Amino acid sequence: MVKIEVYFSPICPHCPGAKSLITKVASKFDGKVKVEEINTFTEEGMKRGMANNVMAVPTVFIDGEQKFVGYPFSEEDLEASIRTALSR
Repeated sequence: MVKIEVYFSPICPHCPGAKSLITKVASKFDGKVKVEEINTFTEEGMKRGMANNVMAVPTVFIDGEQKFVGYPFSEEDLEASIRTALSR
């Protein structure tokens, strides 16, 4: 199983598009991808973001590795990153 962590802010204009794309792409992998959304406006989200050096939103980690900062990123790049993580 591949874990995607999406750090987002409720006031970020780009985060809804990123979260939507991630959900769409994750659904193509038949339950092999778990998506966790981390709200950086919460105490827990801020702690986790600081621990992972998140400096901007959206920031996307795939299996603990930072892959994308900011949006837009392409559906193809996201799929490729997931396929790479699945092949490990």
